Amino acid sequence: MTTAATFHVRSVRLGDATVSEQTLQATSETALRQTLAGQGLTVLSVKAAKARASHAAAGGRGRYALFCREVGTLIQAGMTLVEAVDTLSARERLAGRHDSLAAQLLQRLQQGTALSQALASMPGAPAVLVAAVRAGERTSDLAQALNDYLKFDTLVEQLRRKVVSASIYPALVTTLGVGISLFLLLVVMPNFARMYTNLRGAAGGATSWMIGLSQWVSEHQAATLAAVGLTLLALAWWVWRGTARRQVMALAQRLPWMRRRIDDFQLAMMYQALALMLKGGYPLTEALAVASRSALDARLSQALQQALGRIAQGSAVAPALADAGLCDEVGRRLMAAAERNGQFHLAADVVSRLHGERFELFVERLTRIVEPVLLMAVALMVGTIVVMMYLPVFDMATRLK
Repeated sequence: MTTAATFHVRSVRLGDATVSEQTLQATSETALRQTLAGQGLTVLSVKAAKARASHAAAGGRGRYALFCREVGTLIQAGMTLVEAVDTLSARERLAGRHDSLAAQLLQRLQQGTALSQALASMPGAPAVLVAAVRAGERTSDLAQALNDYLKFDTLVEQLRRKVVSASIYPALVTTLGVGISLFLLLVVMPNFARMYTNLRGAAGGATSWMIGLSQWVSEHQAATLAAVGLTLLALAWWVWRGTARRQVMALAQRLPWMRRRIDDFQLAMMYQALALMLKGGYPLTEALAVASRSALDARLSQALQQALGRIAQGSAVAPALADAGLCDEVGRRLMAAAERNGQFHLAADVVSRLHGERFELFVERLTRIVEPVLLMAVALMVGTIVVMMYLPVFDMATRLK
């Protein structure tokens, strides 16, 4: 399976002079250009993003969410948009931060640029946020649009925190087990090796193997410590660069039951973004185009583009989404009901919650399975080392008798 790569894209829409900068995922630059062209965008440049971009994007989401929360609060308190952004910018200047998000947006707003266009020109601005603000500008209810985006961001962060919280305990258990094992191998074993020097020739089986390992560690302790240190540094680099996440995700995508749960995570965000756009007055096709840039990987994004093409040609929404694998039977029936009553945003919100709850249930069940398995694995690893260290002691006691 082809792994999706991350690209920094600068594009412009015909009839709109504002240059938009986005961070998108695609299987290749050619596929990304074709997707953007299908959305009516003229691509100015495409650059492959470094692995660290994922960390920057995560930090950027938090920055934009905080900005939306503060601006929405000030607007509801009676300030105009420019006054609210100016207030936040003044606070940042007093704190010694002169190039903050509020300061950059204030400069554009004072030049007469709409907030949606100002956000679109900012690197790393979420496409869903830009679309929500644009919808708020259409309906003259910017505070509500910001609140709607915060609901979307809350869902995303809630699902992410669920994964992080579930992984903390297994990570601690694994780290503790590996640490104890290294201590036994690097500190305790060399001391035992000196006791077993005279037993080397006569011992056999596991005892002989353990004595040999103890003596080797004792003789090459510096090299062993250096190898362990380099291994830990390589592991930290592997995780920090984001390679670990990509490879784990690629492996998970090859397992059908894991792929379905990952799809639930992405579809929960997609349908929540779709509900936000539809509530803001976007046409369904345009809302689907924005939702496709919310959090979908290349496979689901391509499936949504195919469904969008069918819908644009007059196909019913529910069959198009179902045939593309973007909703199950419950979701299909909800979207079919929305086609009759026109309440697409309510149906999309319900489908989003269904996928989100399914993903949360999966994480809880997986945590309950993984935690005892890890405890048993760590106990077996440490216990095996301890038992094998003391086997020669028993052998020596037998010889003394």
